[in-house]
Amino acid sequence: MAENIDYNKPGPRPESLHDEPDGLAPPDFYDPVIEAYKRDVDRTLLRENLKLTVQERLAKLEDVANFAEELRKAGQRLRTSGA
Repeated sequence: MAENIDYNKPGPRPESLHDEPDGLAPPDFYDPVIEAYKRDVDRTLLRENLKLTVQERLAKLEDVANFAEELRKAGQRLRTSGA
């Protein structure tokens, strides 16, 4: 996954994150661990989800929970039917 990353060598670290007005690291801050994870994350899905209202996101969450419950019930029916 992260062949070129030396986890024993820390990236540049600001003296204090509180020095930045928004409390975030400066834009040129590089953390190899974060960069390794970013390769495996589809950020377009995150951006699309953040375009939704809170109510729309909760509705999607409820849909996923309902789907998971249906899968659980289907698995239970399959196990009790002896198939």
